[in-house]
Amino acid sequence: MARRQVLLLILISTVPLALLAVLGWRLASDEETHIRQRFQEIFRQQLHETDGVIATYFEDRERELLELARRVPLTPGSIRERLRREPRVEQIFVLDSEGRIKHPLPGSSLNTAERRFLVQITPVINDRDFVRLANAQNDAPGESSGREEEVQRTHGWYALYWGRGVNLIFWHRRESGEIVGVLLERARWMADLIEILPQTGMSGELNRLDEKARIRLVDSDGSVVYQWGRYEPPEDQLPFVDLSISRPLSSWRLQYLVAESWLATAQPGSQYFNILAGLVAGGVVLLLLAVVFYREYAREIAEATQRVNFVNQVSHELKTPLTNIRMYADLLERDLEGMPPEETESATSRLGVILSESQRLSRLITNVLTFARQQRSGISVRRSAAKIDDLITACLERFAPPLRDKQIVVEFDAHAPQRVLVDVDVLEQILVNLFSNVEKYAAAGKLLKITSSQEGDRTTIVVEDRGPGIPAGQRERIFEPFHRVSHALEDSPGTGIGLSIARDLARNHGGDVVWEAADQGARFRVTLHTPRSES
Repeated sequence: MARRQVLLLILISTVPLALLAVLGWRLASDEETHIRQRFQEIFRQQLHETDGVIATYFEDRERELLELARRVPLTPGSIRERLRREPRVEQIFVLDSEGRIKHPLPGSSLNTAERRFLVQITPVINDRDFVRLANAQNDAPGESSGREEEVQRTHGWYALYWGRGVNLIFWHRRESGEIVGVLLERARWMADLIEILPQTGMSGELNRLDEKARIRLVDSDGSVVYQWGRYEPPEDQLPFVDLSISRPLSSWRLQYLVAESWLATAQPGSQYFNILAGLVAGGVVLLLLAVVFYREYAREIAEATQRVNFVNQVSHELKTPLTNIRMYADLLERDLEGMPPEETESATSRLGVILSESQRLSRLITNVLTFARQQRSGISVRRSAAKIDDLITACLERFAPPLRDKQIVVEFDAHAPQRVLVDVDVLEQILVNLFSNVEKYAAAGKLLKITSSQEGDRTTIVVEDRGPGIPAGQRERIFEPFHRVSHALEDSPGTGIGLSIARDLARNHGGDVVWEAADQGARFRVTLHTPRSES
């Protein structure tokens, strides 16, 4: 079997297996990704629940602080007295409607805590951050449609960074325009958060993976504020789920870290085994099919080779008696030329039929032998010096009797008179096949037109007729071996290899044979590589 066929069988066996492997691996990877996404959704929901606990805590503080900011008298003595009774509040300050500090007032009698607070808060006051926040809220478009919207426009949270990290300030703008700010005691609200968050070893929804998971609360710098869960992740492990928590700690995040070993065991690993087993089974089946196809193909190739050899041998055997028939027909034609015409008229007519049919049979045998040689080992080009126009003229003379019998007019526009290097036999067989098609299929058009031209080392020959032409659906297939436009018995006989041979011969000669569109009939353009002859 030829190497190309063996390679084709290997591809037929391996390509489907490779496609199945890629498809199976892709399905397994998609399933693994889907499972990871499901776990992420579950863990993200748990983090949302934790965030809800934190948000509820600050909502409670917000209501308490709003009541405090509304009712506290804005005198230094009253503010200080209230601070002593509020363990969650570190400091209270008051701004006028223009954003200037009213308490603690610089230059007045201040305690140590007020002076320290004034140092930290002065840059924010000078930047008028609280005034902008209050004005931005008051300038929000739309009318108030409820108490909650009105509250949102008159108070809010402000995160201030100094010392150990974030400090939370709750502000409220009174109807008089004054802004009351309340600084929470950082240690107290952080302790409150830790108290309400789950602990390691607790039972519950958030800790059912206590051994293989850890949840972290990290601040804006990425430092861990609090964490729970017995799993000890590597320092460089990225969180499986990362969630930004609600205000006022929107710069803080909740992170869910899970052991990759647990994720691997939690995901169904049997899918890869199933894929491997399927690939092995598919490979065995494909291998068996390849063996069956190989043996069947080898058997068919052997039979086809025998048939081709038989046809080739028969063609060679037919060529010898056909040559003798043509030779004795020529001799008989010469003998009849010396006799009176009235005695030889009938014999001459019958002799013409013998010569015409023997020439057609000779062309058929030549095509078969050429096709067999092309399929077996290819055709080599043997160039010799000749004139293209002379070769076309000689070929037309051979076709003169059958063309004249069918009343086909020949027009030859000769423009290739230069002496070039060309394989005479190759060109002759190309022209014979094209002229023979005109004789068999386009006789109704009554015209065979040949145009030759030369340019550089290229020779072009255009052969056209005025016959029925080639149907649009057949134009791409007419150069396929054994393809015929019609297989009806009443149509002109033919083997369907003439155009295929003509194209192969032209391509071996450095050119091509192509079909071209024509207003009527069929048109073929032959191009050949024909270097100039030096002699």
